[in-house]
Amino acid sequence: MKLDIAPDRVGKASVPAAWGWALLVVVVTFWNAWDIPARLPDINDVATTHLFLFPVSLVLFFLLSWIRQYYDDEQAHPGPRPFVRWRATLGIWALALLHPVSCALYPAAFNLDDRTVDGISRAVGTMHVGMSRDEVEKQLIELNTTLPISMRTDREQHWRWQEELARYLSEKDPAVRRRIWPDLARATLVFIPWGAKLNDEPDPTAHEQVFLRRTRGSSDIGVDKLRVRYTPAFAVEEIVYSSNRQLTMEREPCTIHLKVPAPPATNFPYPCPR
Repeated sequence: MKLDIAPDRVGKASVPAAWGWALLVVVVTFWNAWDIPARLPDINDVATTHLFLFPVSLVLFFLLSWIRQYYDDEQAHPGPRPFVRWRATLGIWALALLHPVSCALYPAAFNLDDRTVDGISRAVGTMHVGMSRDEVEKQLIELNTTLPISMRTDREQHWRWQEELARYLSEKDPAVRRRIWPDLARATLVFIPWGAKLNDEPDPTAHEQVFLRRTRGSSDIGVDKLRVRYTPAFAVEEIVYSSNRQLTMEREPCTIHLKVPAPPATNFPYPCPR
């Protein structure tokens, strides 16, 4: 197949174009990386971005390969090359490795689900039987401020929800709590106390508390759940942390990550009861 374009011109343009494109992909992939670890990219967003960038990289990859092979035949094409050979070689490797390395790096190093599960498990591990209800709520307020959030999250709105939760838990007037609850119930990425039924305001006198942290307001997939059971004197009797994130699309929590007190002869994480 004979091309109607001059290889010299293609060679002069393709090498800087490949390096420019590689730089663009790196910038798009790692944009806002300075927010890590407080804010982490959504892995699905990263994969979708590379899905659209990859075809252009593939075209440049084959073009660079053809140009380099064309000029490697010195007998058929004597004379100086329009570019230094190592630049085209490195360009080929950069384009070949850029997408798989970028897509694999985030799940391995910046996994929002893993960071969240580890952070909650460490916090729950510091709680103990006999803690008061107020101490549990205080630790959960502090936990909300330390867990990583998605880069898509509005930071200012997230801070407002954290403040609303602290205000709600400290408020003793039932009428004021009822006014705060409807807006707070829509919050995401913040542990919120829930009632016996989803979207029900919790009973402050109940001897069992359920705290949910949702990734999306309209879905029960990707939810972290803390269930705290109290004695009649409102001291902690048992805490169970479970989650249905990073697993199958089960609507019920299918992994118990931590239980306080820990059952004897049990390894973490606990398997899901079947």
